[in-house]
Amino acid sequence: MSQVAGVSDGAKKRDYWWTVLAIDPIALPLVRLLTRKRLLTPDQVSLISLLIGVLVGPAFATATRAGLIAGALLFYLSFMLDCVDGKLARATGVSSSRGELLERIGDGGRRASAGFGLVYYLSETASGNDFLLAAAFAIASAYFMGISGGMERGEPTGRISRALAKRRLLPNPGMPDVSAVAYVLGPLTGLVMPALWLGSVLVLIGIARVISKAVTA
Repeated sequence: MSQVAGVSDGAKKRDYWWTVLAIDPIALPLVRLLTRKRLLTPDQVSLISLLIGVLVGPAFATATRAGLIAGALLFYLSFMLDCVDGKLARATGVSSSRGELLERIGDGGRRASAGFGLVYYLSETASGNDFLLAAAFAIASAYFMGISGGMERGEPTGRISRALAKRRLLPNPGMPDVSAVAYVLGPLTGLVMPALWLGSVLVLIGIARVISKAVTA
C-alpha cells in the first residue's frame, strides 16, 4: 500500500515528516487492526496515550542514561497512540468533543511531562544553567503549538510543496517534528543539549513564520 493510499486508514492527506516517516509505518497497520477487530475505541486509545505520556517526565527525572532512553521510547509510544486515536476516529467515523478534549489533554500532558523531566535531568547532570534552555524550549513550543494550528493544511503551492504532497509530507516542520528532536532523538542519542538548541531554533522559525503570515494576510 502506498503512503497516499494510507489516507483511507484515517491518515491525513498531508502530515508532518515525523508522523509520516516514523509514526505511520506502525500506526496505520495498528489502526487497520483496531478497525477490523474493534478492540479499542478512540477514547480508550487516548486514555492509554495519556497514561503513558505522563510517565515520560519521571523517566527523564531519574537523571540516568537508562531513564533518558526509557523516556524517549515512552514519548514515542504515547505520541504514536495519540496519532492512532485520531486516525481510528476518522477511519470508523466516530468522533466527539470528549475525544477531542482527551487528545488535547494527552498531547499537552505528554509535552509538559517531558519538559519538566528534562529540566530536572539537566539541573542534576549538566553544568551551569543548561536546564533553563529546556524550560525556555517547553514554554516557547507550547506557545508555538497554540498559534500554529492548521497553518500548513491548505492546498500545496509551488513545485517543492506539490512534490512533497505526493508523499503526504508537509513542506515545513511542525510541533511533532520539533518535539521528536528534543524529546526522542536527543535523549536516545544522549545529545540532549544539541537537540534542544536545534528544537529551539525550529520553534523560533515557526513562530516567526506564523507572525509573518498574520501580518501579511
